[in-house]
Formats: sequence, structure tokens, C-alpha cells
Amino acid sequence: MAIDRKIAGYSRIQIALHWIVVFLVAFQYLTHKGIELSWTALARGNPAPSDQTVLTYLHIAAGALVTIAAVARIYLRFTRGVPPPPQDEPHVMQLISELVHRVIYVLLLLLPVSGAAAWFFGIDQAGLVHALLTNVLLAAIVLHIAGALFQHLIRRSQVMMRMFRPERL
Repeated sequence: MAIDRKIAGYSRIQIALHWIVVFLVAFQYLTHKGIELSWTALARGNPAPSDQTVLTYLHIAAGALVTIAAVARIYLRFTRGVPPPPQDEPHVMQLISELVHRVIYVLLLLLPVSGAAAWFFGIDQAGLVHALLTNVLLAAIVLHIAGALFQHLIRRSQVMMRMFRPERL
């Protein structure tokens, strides 16, 4: 249940969780080769390469942390709320923004689930879904960043800056 109090900005914890997720997703993307090489070796009946073990387990751990942070962000979104869009923002932009945020949240939950299903239960289709969802997440992130930059550079709104400066109560 969402609260009725109007807020002007995000809290320190909301901002911290946002940037933690950004870091973890970037880490996952930049270091995914280890788990891919391990997955391919195991699928061929070979042992996972020992030189990829650390990256494999870091990928799994980071995925678990993404799940925890995403659940915390969703919880705070519903209990604390989020700042409203700028008053002069066209309705279609508000709808696109809300859709992109929802897609990102759903993907932040589905990616660890599909990855875990593939890795721990050996479900090949889950691995394919995981790879597809990774690409969808990257596209959604690009849209998210483009929207933030559009708000900041073109519309000259303070939307983007809300993720850098917490609301002062």
C-alpha cells in the first residue's frame, strides 16, 4: 500500500540502492564471461574452467544482491513513494517513464530467477531467457538514461538531479 504523503525527492537509502543496482548490473555485464565459459563447459560435459571460478561465483553473488536491492527498492517505492513528475511534463512522457521503470524492476527480478534456474537446476531454456532478458534490460537502461538526459539537458528539469541529492525533510 502506497502512502499519501507527497515527497519532493528520493531518500538517501533510495538513492544508495539505485546506485548499488547500477554498479551491480554494470559489474554483471562486464564480468559475465566467467559464468558463460563455465556454463558452456558444463553443457558439453566438461568441468568448469578453474580460472573462471571466482568470476562465476561473483556473478551468482552479485545476482543475489541485485534481487535483494531490487526488492528493497520496490518496497520503498510503495511504502515511501517517489517524487511526482514535473508539473509541465506531457502525459505521454509520464507514461513512458513509468513503463520504463516498471520494465526495469521486473527485469531486475526475472534475471536472477532465470539465471538461478539455469545454473542451479540446469534448465537450458532458462539460460536462453536469461540471455534475452539481459538484452532487454540493456535496452531499457539505455532508454532510462536517455530519458534522464533529455529531462536534464533539453527540458532543464531537476528530475535527474533527484538521484544525486536526497530530499531534505
